[in-house]
Amino acid sequence: MPYMLLAGLLLTSIASGAEYGKGDTVSDFTYQHGRLSYRKRSTGVERGREDFWLTRNRDGSRTLRSVAMTDDSKFVRDVTYTLGADERPADIFIRLQVGSALVGSGYFRTEGDRMRIVTDTAETGHTEQVVPVPRRFHVTTHGVMHDAWPFWAYDLAQGGEQTITVYNTSTRWNGTDGPLGRIEPLRLRFVGEEDVTVPAGTFPCRRFSLDTDSVKVPTSHIWITGPDNLMVRYDWGELDLEYVLVRLVREK
Repeated sequence: MPYMLLAGLLLTSIASGAEYGKGDTVSDFTYQHGRLSYRKRSTGVERGREDFWLTRNRDGSRTLRSVAMTDDSKFVRDVTYTLGADERPADIFIRLQVGSALVGSGYFRTEGDRMRIVTDTAETGHTEQVVPVPRRFHVTTHGVMHDAWPFWAYDLAQGGEQTITVYNTSTRWNGTDGPLGRIEPLRLRFVGEEDVTVPAGTFPCRRFSLDTDSVKVPTSHIWITGPDNLMVRYDWGELDLEYVLVRLVREK
């Protein structure tokens, strides 16, 4: 077959979403980006912000990147988190700096029923771990937009309170250490559906509550929207903290 004809057939096959490689198919690629505002709930005063970028990739995976920064605790957290087409964590990178000091960085990769972890931190030095993980689990990165992603492991059809397994990359409630962490349970509950208005607009949301017994913190409430589980609002009333979506741009 002439080369140009073969090349044309290959391009047509890829463009139409036909199978290629190891049976993968080409899906639509979508891109969204925006900002969360970190605020004192009682006053509305901003104490930090988080910019994020989300791609829904052609293989069915999703990659959520975020850069969070605070004015009071002076941390800067970079996170890149890819969720596989099977809605399991695939690979994650975290880098945390507080003030002028590097706290640590880490890389996490899921391989079947195990997750491989490599971290370098000021407190623990260089470590390598292999930890068992169940079919449905989450990695808590302490990037706030990523706090909407444990709900990929929640069975909405079943409802009620459900306990999922998470690898928490910080032993502190505000995520200022790590990312060498630990496996622990997280309790999630679907509260209901609500329309929520924030500076970025009004969104149809699924409301959840979130609890942990590993750190002494009050119940938090999270509103997420759409097929990509984007966070619209996150309330931590007893700690006088809230996180709200102030900008969202959807591109293609």
